[in-house]
Amino acid sequence: MLVAALGLTILGFAFLVAAVATGSIGWAWACIAVGALGLLLLLIDLIRGRGGPGGEKGHEPADDPTRAHADHPTEG
Repeated sequence: MLVAALGLTILGFAFLVAAVATGSIGWAWACIAVGALGLLLLLIDLIRGRGGPGGEKGHEPADDPTRAHADHPTEG
């Protein structure tokens, strides 16, 4: 869904450029509509809980060697 929201953002920007270039109110309304649809997709994605960097909330890999653990301090 994030990819769709990004695509709508690019489309909305194109509509904004067209509205400024032509002075037509129709392009401006299309830009607003596409922006609102993109915002709706982002809100749905946030509510479903897939907006975090890990994909799902509370999911942490068990054996990630790059992650620093407080219970295993390194000496040095």
